[in-house]
Amino acid sequence: MSTLTKVFVVMLVVSSIAFTTVAVSISAQTTRWKAAYDAKEKEANVADVTIRNLHAGHAAQVATLRDTLNSQQARLAALEGDLESVRKEASAKEASLKQMQAERANLEAMNRGLLGQLQVSNSNGESFRQQRDRMEAASLDLQTRNIHLTERVNDQTAQIAVLMEQRRQFEQQLEMLKRENSGLSRQANRLGAGATMEDPKGVGLPGVTAAAPVSSSAVRGKVLGVEGNIVTLSVGSADGVERDMVFVIRRSGEYIGDVTINAVEPNQSAGRLTRQRLAPQASDEVIDLSHLASSRG
Repeated sequence: MSTLTKVFVVMLVVSSIAFTTVAVSISAQTTRWKAAYDAKEKEANVADVTIRNLHAGHAAQVATLRDTLNSQQARLAALEGDLESVRKEASAKEASLKQMQAERANLEAMNRGLLGQLQVSNSNGESFRQQRDRMEAASLDLQTRNIHLTERVNDQTAQIAVLMEQRRQFEQQLEMLKRENSGLSRQANRLGAGATMEDPKGVGLPGVTAAAPVSSSAVRGKVLGVEGNIVTLSVGSADGVERDMVFVIRRSGEYIGDVTINAVEPNQSAGRLTRQRLAPQASDEVIDLSHLASSRG
């Protein structure tokens, strides 16, 4: 092969390689352009969708804003109505304020008059305080007297209760004596036989001493009656009862209260309740406190 042929072959090979390179480059460039075109088309589609969504969102926002505007306009109308009402109320308040100011002026005038009267009253206050002190002292004295009178009334009430019970016994005894007198009169066929009869011994008549001796043992009895805080007992001086003795009231063994004796008769006594747990009743048992304490000790 000649040199020219060799050169031609080499140039042909180089040309083929260059052509291939250019063809590959053109092909690759064409492929990139198509990919870029597809990407741009996708971006355009996305942009179109986005624009449509934005249009829809803007339309919804415009509708919302219109609704808000309508609501605000309605609220503005209501506020204007309220403002008109407030203005009317303010006018009424102003009129009321003027009336109250006039009343305040009148009250201040009355206050000045009352202050003048108060000054006059204060000038006489010292004499009133002195009179009050004297009245308080007199009231304390009256309260003290009232306490003493109350104690005396309680004592007298106890004595009255004893006397009433004694009177009842006297009436019963008198009725019995009348019956016995009538029976004796019929037997003796004479009138007035009862006029010479002697009083029976130990019935509680004035000047008669009880037949029963004074007992040194425990004094036991029962409650005859209760009037307020005054209790009448069935035991008296004949049983050993003395003034200021304390008796314990019991009912079926249960503690009821304490009685301090104020009045004593031969067959019965009476006193005031000094301690009370329950209300005493007739037929409750009583026993002297000293014997009860010794028996327990």
